[in-house]
Amino acid sequence: MRAAGTALVLAGVLALTGCTSSSTVIRDETPSATAAPRPAGPSPAPSPTASPVPGVLPVAPSAFTETALAAESKRTADAVQALIDPGAIVNVDDHSQLVTKNDGTGHYYGILRTITLVPATDATHLAQSMAATLLASGWLSRDSSDKGEVYLTGLASATDDASSWFLVIGGDDTTQGQSALSIQMASPDIRP
Repeated sequence: MRAAGTALVLAGVLALTGCTSSSTVIRDETPSATAAPRPAGPSPAPSPTASPVPGVLPVAPSAFTETALAAESKRTADAVQALIDPGAIVNVDDHSQLVTKNDGTGHYYGILRTITLVPATDATHLAQSMAATLLASGWLSRDSSDKGEVYLTGLASATDDASSWFLVIGGDDTTQGQSALSIQMASPDIRP
């Protein structure tokens, strides 16, 4: 059985195993003259009244094949990324691939998206707001960490690890003017 922590190490696994696909969207990083500066200190908490958004929760396919899990993982990651205002996105570095489990007993489909945001964007607040929306939409909280300038939350799509996707949303504002958000996803194990 795959541990819930799989998604937390997904970024390292993808980095160590290489990437099979990558897409990049580049926008001008110059902040607009009307962009509001990020607030100093810890990010404010997201609204507790977040509304559910259809389509951000994965739907289990009839067969857990590589093709089916890859398609559903990509669809879900796209839906999660769509929670971000496209005008706030400077660059998306997408690495999606089949990943061998650490114990070598199988595979799952992994996605790592590092999203560079316009400098005025508060990435930690954005990650918290996304997490609130995902929770309202049916994702389950596994763990979270808020260090002020870095926020991480681990989510699961179901209570059964064998059929659950794991998702980590991270916001990083540690370097002024270089806001970044990450979406890390691990599918259920591929079954023959």
